[in-house]
Amino acid sequence: MPERALPSLRRAAGATGIVVTVVASLGLRDPLASMASYTAALMALNQIAPPLLLLALDRPGPRAARFFAATLDPILAFTAFCTLSVAVSLPGIFEPTLANALYAAPLGLLELGTGLMMWAQAMPATRQVHSAWRVALLLWVASVPMTTVAVVWMLSPDVLYTPYLDVICRWNVPPLVDQKWAGFVMFAAGMPMQLAAVWLLLGLSGAQRDAA
Repeated sequence: MPERALPSLRRAAGATGIVVTVVASLGLRDPLASMASYTAALMALNQIAPPLLLLALDRPGPRAARFFAATLDPILAFTAFCTLSVAVSLPGIFEPTLANALYAAPLGLLELGTGLMMWAQAMPATRQVHSAWRVALLLWVASVPMTTVAVVWMLSPDVLYTPYLDVICRWNVPPLVDQKWAGFVMFAAGMPMQLAAVWLLLGLSGAQRDAA
């Protein structure tokens, strides 16, 4: 790819990421309207906007590199990402007071923040681990809780997402059906991170063949 095209592509990715962020944020205004649409908005902030926004970044200078090293620690990113994925998806496992406090927090901002932290591990401008297979493993393991919850939502005979126990969504479907659709949305949203892990592994195997 010509070097002259890269700045334009970065700007396009950044602009698209901003649009996704704005549209998804608007989708959070009425969280009880539909579990599926609310999940789609959260997943857009967590899995779609972050890689687009990060692709807009150029190689950081020394100061920015030090800042990224301090704030984008892989273990911190992994812990925050997985904890929020489980906490938001299965609030019933927590004490009611803690669950209510979680839902009083700006969930969209938290989803965007943890998504940026996790996706930053895979992007050239912000990657903290340079071994491709380790980054791929980190991304794949991080996607497991989200995928697991999605499958549980789709297969469960009961409504597990406690804010929706007695809510009929805007599509006039029962909460259980809405939960199954929300699970499908979450399952699909987890695929980009898994594909990124595979892409990194394929790049590593190609580099190994060249070295051989």
